[in-house]
Amino acid sequence: MPDQTIAGRTVAELNDAFAGGSLTPLDALESTIARIAAKDDTHRAVYVIDADEARESARRSGERWRSGAALGPLDGIPVTIKENTAKVGLPQSYGTAAREPVIATENSPVVDRLQEAGAVVIASTSMPDFSGLGSGVSSRHGIARNAWNPAWNTGGSSSGAAVAAALGYAPVNIGTDIGGSIRIPAAMNAAFGFKPSYGRVPINDTYLGRCAGPITRTVRDAAHTMALIARPDSRDHTSLPDESIDWTDLDVDIRGLRLGVNFGPVEGKTADPEIVAAIRRAVAVFEAAGAQVETVEPYLSRDYLSTGFIPFFTAHLWAQMNDKNIVDDLGRADQEMVAAVSSIDSLSSLELIQAYDSIGPFVQETVNMLGRYDAVLSPTSGILAGPAESRMMTEFAGPANFTSAFNAAGTPAASINCGFSKDGRPIGLQIAADRRRDLAVLQVAAWYEAHRGPEATPQWNSLD
Repeated sequence: MPDQTIAGRTVAELNDAFAGGSLTPLDALESTIARIAAKDDTHRAVYVIDADEARESARRSGERWRSGAALGPLDGIPVTIKENTAKVGLPQSYGTAAREPVIATENSPVVDRLQEAGAVVIASTSMPDFSGLGSGVSSRHGIARNAWNPAWNTGGSSSGAAVAAALGYAPVNIGTDIGGSIRIPAAMNAAFGFKPSYGRVPINDTYLGRCAGPITRTVRDAAHTMALIARPDSRDHTSLPDESIDWTDLDVDIRGLRLGVNFGPVEGKTADPEIVAAIRRAVAVFEAAGAQVETVEPYLSRDYLSTGFIPFFTAHLWAQMNDKNIVDDLGRADQEMVAAVSSIDSLSSLELIQAYDSIGPFVQETVNMLGRYDAVLSPTSGILAGPAESRMMTEFAGPANFTSAFNAAGTPAASINCGFSKDGRPIGLQIAADRRRDLAVLQVAAWYEAHRGPEATPQWNSLD
């Protein structure tokens, strides 16, 4: 069966095919496996394929569809999960050769919700060492390569998930995000990536700002996913209480909507000129439809990345690298990354606490800014995708400058493609809103997806 069976089909289209009998979940699964086999030697997005269990899951789903007892829109839909998202029977390595892979004995909450909904979890996707780089370079997985050109960087750290989404391996791909790790690779691969509010999607490795969320080709596919994975779970103490959210109610009247547009949260830092131009074109689409658009001046009083978030996050990475329950041989990790992270050892405990304490005021500034608007538009990344081999360490403040404040503040944000550079590199528009206004972000994104025009719409068939 040709791999075109599933590539490019949305969740709704697959549902129609399953219901009508023109396609079965097992057909879709085999198509996914064939497409991965055809493309992944080059792009290195996938870590492990769980074919046997996936086939059994697909067969059970097929029986439900034939008997009219499908569990919902994700029943039978192929799904990938980032390597750090535990699924029973799959190995986890933290993306590094420094750790011998450990077979998961318990599902993460996300995987439980997916399987309860009948989704077919087919594979785990690659990520950089310790999920700590803004690229797809990994001592365990090799170099993940951009879906549009394998010479380009994927962004990180949900590198494989974004490439899998763009290449059409699966309609739904789960990533994680602690400073931009869903949105940045989504932007660099022209996919849609959604970082929900902190605690909206329960996880089993809770940490300040860390979230799990979907990377897809379409906003609606992400919404279908959120409807199932955004449920409380006692294994995550940050889990938000249940809310009655109709996740697939994506209609919004753009007229009169109050939108902010920001080209740099910190004075003196902005994006590449081609990115700025693409964002301005996207903003013009909203203005033409009647949205009230206002420029948001730099809203952070100083560069909290270098004084707060980066030292705090780097200390977290260094603690992981020195945790004997995680690392077997640090000498096998990416040594360029180890050298960069180890510099945090020179900071005193007082300086580290001061770095953590400095995050609070910037969170308040971010929340104050978001509270003035229905949504805020900005670049997702300040830079275009670089060479695939780049670890994106010295450039980290470029791509993360626009994303990480929303992690620290626990607010929802998404990236959607809004154009391409002159040489074809995807450009992401970030859409953010105040705490718990996840649906508003999806609604604005869905409206833009429907109105962005051909120059900003990915031509997925060119990746076949």
